Amino acid sequence: MNEQNRFKEAINEIPVPSKELDTILSDAFKKDKKEVKFPFKRMVKYIAVAGILSVCTISSAYVSPAFANFVTQIPIIGQAFDYFITQENYYLAYEEISTDIGLVEKSNGIELIIEQAFYDGNTVTFSFVLRTEEDLGSNFPSFKNMPTNLGTGGYGGEYVDGVGYVGMMTLSVRDNTKDILNIDWSPQAIYSDEHVIEGDWHFKFSLNKLEGKQIAIHEQVSQDGVTVELIDAVKTEVNLTINYLQDVDTSFDENWMAVEAELSAIDNLGNKYKVPYNRGTGTEGGDSSEDLTWAATIHDLDPEATSITFYPYAHVSNSQSDNKRIDFDPITIELN
Repeated sequence: MNEQNRFKEAINEIPVPSKELDTILSDAFKKDKKEVKFPFKRMVKYIAVAGILSVCTISSAYVSPAFANFVTQIPIIGQAFDYFITQENYYLAYEEISTDIGLVEKSNGIELIIEQAFYDGNTVTFSFVLRTEEDLGSNFPSFKNMPTNLGTGGYGGEYVDGVGYVGMMTLSVRDNTKDILNIDWSPQAIYSDEHVIEGDWHFKFSLNKLEGKQIAIHEQVSQDGVTVELIDAVKTEVNLTINYLQDVDTSFDENWMAVEAELSAIDNLGNKYKVPYNRGTGTEGGDSSEDLTWAATIHDLDPEATSITFYPYAHVSNSQSDNKRIDFDPITIELN
């Protein structure tokens, strides 16, 4: 607190003409925005690289020139997120409920920025930008470590001129009962083509869980020794996450080694959906090694839909590279 007070006093002692500062801030935060289907506002919060410096309220009449110069170096929130909106329309909905993170870490010539994030109770997704003057090649860079306190997941992205490598990372959440999720990520090294760049990037931030409606299901379908049970679902304002399990008869394993149950869906309005799974774990107390519990999410559910029908199917394979598909009877659930 003493350090913060001395910092504030130092700022207040150095006057800067308000018109000059307004020009600096205007240039720093100016950004070309593409048109979207609905208007929205974002409250931007930035956190500095070393230590933690929160920019809350700035007097336009009194601020240090050094601080004004620092402001001009801060990246603008949303460039990566905006890129992914052009790839997947459902990110328009996420744009309204995402949290602006604005964390910047620079090490060994690599600037890594976490821009925006959201937590729907089952997964956490955040956009990031990787900027460097060095050419890292055509392949999207990868990280040595993922966030330590989350489950499985992945990331991807592309290079965008004038911005850098923009990416989106989605990870499953082991304990989906948490209303506040604490995220801790230290990548330690970045890999790209034949480059290995070690560095000291470290991020910590928290996210509030989106409010959702719990839908109990507990319906199952069986065929050829495989059972798929839809356990429950959680509907938020932007997505629908469903938890389901596959149960494999022990005699089934004699001929087939691997089973992977998946879902597709159609709502009552005729919209068809992919239902990509977020994670799969061994079912506790399962009789077979292929007894698995899955969580999958529909990201672009029509808000006018009142029911949705799931079509379970399973791919099975063995060591001889034989494979087949099993299609199950559909299961319909009410959304309201």
